[in-house]
Parts: sequence; structure tokens; C-alpha cells
Amino acid sequence: MRIPLVDLHQQTQAIKSNVITQIVNLLDNTSFIMGQGVQDLENNFCSSTGVPHAISCNSGTDALLLILEALGIGSGDEVITTPFTFFATAESISRVGATPVFVDVDQGTFNIDPQKLESAITPRTKAILPVHIFGQPVDMEPILAIAKKHNLKVIEDACQAIGAKYTFSDGTVKSVGAIGDAAAFSFYPTKNLGAFGDGGMITTKVDNLATIRRSC
Repeated sequence: MRIPLVDLHQQTQAIKSNVITQIVNLLDNTSFIMGQGVQDLENNFCSSTGVPHAISCNSGTDALLLILEALGIGSGDEVITTPFTFFATAESISRVGATPVFVDVDQGTFNIDPQKLESAITPRTKAILPVHIFGQPVDMEPILAIAKKHNLKVIEDACQAIGAKYTFSDGTVKSVGAIGDAAAFSFYPTKNLGAFGDGGMITTKVDNLATIRRSC
């Protein structure tokens, strides 16, 4: 018997009746584009992550792309990231004209290794883009310190880590998506919060970035 890579049937059946109710409600109120459901999702994201701004979009890939554009990252710039991720992470950097610079992972977590970051920084580096892989938060505290030292932006790829928490050395706990300047989430069906189709979310505590993205 061939075992499928992904089988969503069991979890879909568990929520089927509630989903059908919501679909019927949507059909009845015909709020198909940017309706109350979208606003509710964005508000829930703000509450769950602890950020002031959550902006929905069509995919996690575009969430990354829109963040990079809003931060003014483009041709001639470099963004440090991990090679151990879905290709959309590096693709988004390339799509804005910047160059992805890969730093190896920690063998214990498969997340980007903060100890190897500084050696990859050049005058062209504009941002660090860590990926919280398999729901495991990256060790963000040293990354934030390095970013502050070199005046770099920090963009979290949280597409595989909705709901994950990170604990700082002083005991402070933050949700992924509320640690860097901005973060991207994915609702691709195989993610831990999947959609019927695709979808994405940007979270940010930077007011200007949120204004730029909502205006487009």
C-alpha cells in the first residue's frame, strides 16, 4: 500500500460540521472579499501573538515578499537566512532583487545557528530572516543582539510555527511572530493551521510597515 505524504482526511472530518456551518454563513452574508471573517482572523492573530498589527494575504510566500518590499529591501541588498527551509524563503528574497546568504543550521534543532551569523554580515546585509522550522522557535535572543549591533532588520519566517513560544533568558515569553520587526505565517493545508486552499498572514509591531502593507 502506498502511504501518502500528506493525509488531511482525518483532521478534516473532525471539524467538518463547524466548517460547513461557517461556509453556509459566508454564502448567506455574501462577504466573500475582506469581510468580517477576515477581520476576526486578523484580530485573533493580534491577540494570540501579542502584536498590534496582523495583515492577511494570499500565501505565506507573499507574506514574506510583502514584508521585504515594505522594508525597502531590493536590488544589491543581502538577506541572511537558512538553507534548511521550504524554497519560498530564499525565493522571496530573490524576487525583490536581493541576494539570499545562507548560514548553516544548528545540528540539534535544524534552525539557523546564531553563532555563525556575524561572519556572514557584509556592508550589503539589510536583514536576517530566521525560519522557525518544524514548530521549533529559533534561538532569537542572540539574533536580536546581532541585528541591533549591525542595524539590521529581523524578519521571522513562522510559516511552520503558528502558536510556538520563545523564552528569553530573563524569563520573558513571546510568541513567534512578535519577536522580530515582522513575521510571515502560512495557511497552506499542510501547515499546523491550514486553510481550504491557501492563505498567509503578516504580523508586525512596526506601525509604518503595517500602514504600507494595508495601503496596497
